[in-house]
Amino acid sequence: MLEIKNVFKDFDSLHVLKGISTEINQGEAISIIGPSGSGKSTLLRCMNLLEHPTFGEVWMEGKLLTPVDPYLHFDIIRASKTYAKLIAAGMSDADAIVKIKKEDLLREKHNAEGKAYRRLMKKTFAENSIDINLARRKMGMVFQQFNLFGNKSVKENIMFAPVKIGISNYKKTKRKNRIIALSNIFTKEKKAPLPLPDAPAEVRAKAEAKAMELLARIGLQDKADVYPSTLSGGQKQRIAIIRALAMEPDVMLFDEPTSALDPEMVGEVLDVIKDLVKSGMTSVIVTHEMGFAREISDRVIFMDDGIIAEQGSPNEIFGNPRNPRTKEFLSKVL
Repeated sequence: MLEIKNVFKDFDSLHVLKGISTEINQGEAISIIGPSGSGKSTLLRCMNLLEHPTFGEVWMEGKLLTPVDPYLHFDIIRASKTYAKLIAAGMSDADAIVKIKKEDLLREKHNAEGKAYRRLMKKTFAENSIDINLARRKMGMVFQQFNLFGNKSVKENIMFAPVKIGISNYKKTKRKNRIIALSNIFTKEKKAPLPLPDAPAEVRAKAEAKAMELLARIGLQDKADVYPSTLSGGQKQRIAIIRALAMEPDVMLFDEPTSALDPEMVGEVLDVIKDLVKSGMTSVIVTHEMGFAREISDRVIFMDDGIIAEQGSPNEIFGNPRNPRTKEFLSKVL
């Protein structure tokens, strides 16, 4: 479902991610653990491009979300002038590719690498990329700080994205049909109009029904018309979770969803996430709750200093870690 390929992320001279590669499969629940500053949240934010990787690629359901990284495509490397010069100098194919990647010889030199190189870069992107906004609709994101709109009621918060996107789709389809109708005047082959999606009133009615259904799911239907300022931290985070679910995502990303909560409110939020995982929702969770990670995860990733130091099943990571750094970290938090 999600594939992370050799992702690096730099903030000026600070190297936060250092070549992360992993896959998230459909229906899998993955917990990402590790010390503060190890790159956990940055990795999560790179998955839906809230942060853009410096190098590397992110793929979702076989579609590319990031720009093409030439170092991950041997055919693109071979189309470069730098490669041609190395081969002409007597270097083997394998050695030329290794040298180009190791010495970063293509960085910021795209215009100097020739038309064939640029053409192949564009072709690879055109054939594989997807609009990031479409991809993000399939990825629900839950942040540490809730991020609810304070000037909207709970129900309006949940309805906001489905209504906005639904009405936008309706207007776009109507515009396209007007263009089709106009072009049909001047052409012999008439095009049929596109089927209209739900009208704005229907969009709002369905979004409201979905919002109430989701609120009932977490036992907060009586809070539909109140404003976030009247809610506890646990209630806000539970509503933030179902707000993400209102878009019917394929995968949920949780960035330390309990870190801003009082200890007594943590359990109610974790229970909602547990129910999601049990329902088969693909989930990636950055967390400091070790017991929770051990209970709900199919796989646990331990990050340290911008790399995946170790990953495995909960029993392997918590019961028999192999990496000394994993052992040291767990000895301090368990």
